[in-house]
Amino acid sequence: MENINILQIVLNYIIPLILGGIIGFLSNKLKDNNKKEKAIEEGVQALLRNEIIRRYREFETKGEISILDKENLEEMFVQYKNLGGNGTVKKMMDDLLNLKTKIIR
Repeated sequence: MENINILQIVLNYIIPLILGGIIGFLSNKLKDNNKKEKAIEEGVQALLRNEIIRRYREFETKGEISILDKENLEEMFVQYKNLGGNGTVKKMMDDLLNLKTKIIR
């Protein structure tokens, strides 16, 4: 009879308590990982935005852009948009793509 009571206590109280603790721990870890992942995405987006703006200023001043730089900026902009980038940089990209293309020899 005592064995049944101990088994019932283990099944009804101890195992759910342990499982609840494990689930809570894993849930907190998942939240932390989601925060870190979001911060990394936003950080990369900010870096791409900054680089596009920097290069925009550089090439607008020169009035021309090489085909390689144009391709590189287009790829950066695609990833910037994929990370949720907004339309402010889109206008800059449109201006950059309309610059005279510098011939590299």
